[in-house]
Amino acid sequence: MSLRPSARTEVRRNRYKVAVDAEEGRRRREDYMVEIRKSKREESLLKKRREGLQLQQQQFSTSLQSAVEKKVLFF
Repeated sequence: MSLRPSARTEVRRNRYKVAVDAEEGRRRREDYMVEIRKSKREESLLKKRREGLQLQQQQFSTSLQSAVEKKVLFF
């Protein structure tokens, strides 16, 4: 009841547990890449928002100072 060498290797191959099949691995990689892209996009948006907020604060303080100076000059 000896099997051919190719059949023996096939039997052995089928007995081993496959950790991750190709489809599952591909799906995981794609999901991981999507998460990375989303996080980078979110970081970039937060950075732009912070820069915009800082610019608005600087403009507000500058306009406030000029308004105070104008009032001081009138009195």
